[in-house]
Amino acid sequence: METTPEKEPIPIKPQETTKEFERELFLHAILKSVIIVSVLWVVFLINDIFRFHWNDYGLLPRDIAGLSGIFTMPFLHGDLPHLCSNSIPLLVLLFSIFYFFHKKSVLLLMMTYLLAGIFTWIIGTNGVHIGASGIVYALAFFLITISILKQEPKLMAFSLIIIFLYGSIVWGFFPQLFPEKNISWEGHLAGSITGVVLAFFYKNEGPAKKVYFEDEEEDDDRN
Repeated sequence: METTPEKEPIPIKPQETTKEFERELFLHAILKSVIIVSVLWVVFLINDIFRFHWNDYGLLPRDIAGLSGIFTMPFLHGDLPHLCSNSIPLLVLLFSIFYFFHKKSVLLLMMTYLLAGIFTWIIGTNGVHIGASGIVYALAFFLITISILKQEPKLMAFSLIIIFLYGSIVWGFFPQLFPEKNISWEGHLAGSITGVVLAFFYKNEGPAKKVYFEDEEEDDDRN
C-alpha cells in the first residue's frame, strides 16, 4: 500500500504569533476587569434590595474588630453614584494592570488590595470606611509612577490618558471641597501611597523600554 506523505505544518511567523498573543491578552484583560467590577455591582444590588446593611461591616480604623473591613471595604458602597464613580475608572485601571503587567497582575492586585486597606486602617479617622476608591487611587498612582520610572512609550501614553480622564481625583484629598459628603480622604491618601510604593517595588516588571544601538561611523582621521 502506498502511503501519502504527510504535509509539513505551515510555519507560523513570529509576527503572527505576537499579534495573536496581543489580541488574546487584550480580550482577557477586558474580561477580567468586567468580572471584578461586576462583583461590586452584584454585592451592591443584593445589599440594597434585601436591606442586609452590609455597609456596617466596613473598615473601622485602629479597631481590632474593624480589621475585617480591610477585606470588605472595597465591595461596599453607600449609594449608586458612589458605585458608579468607582466602577468606570476601576474598569480602565484594572485593564491596564491585566494588560501591561499580566505576569504579576494577580499578585499586584492582592498587594494593592491589602496595603490600601491596612494603610487606611492605620491613618483613617473614626467612622466606617467603605468603597473601592482606595484601590482606584492606588492603581492610578501606580500606573503614573511606574510609567515615569520605566519611560516605556505605550505605558506612558496610557498614563497620560488616565491623567486626562481622571486627573480630577486629586481633589479627593481635600474633603473641605465637598462639605455635603463624607469623603474618606485617608483612604485616598492610603491608596496613593500604596500605588507609589508598589511602583518602585515592581519597576522591573511589565513592558520594558526598547534600547537601540546605532553603529558609529569611523572617523577617517583616526586611521
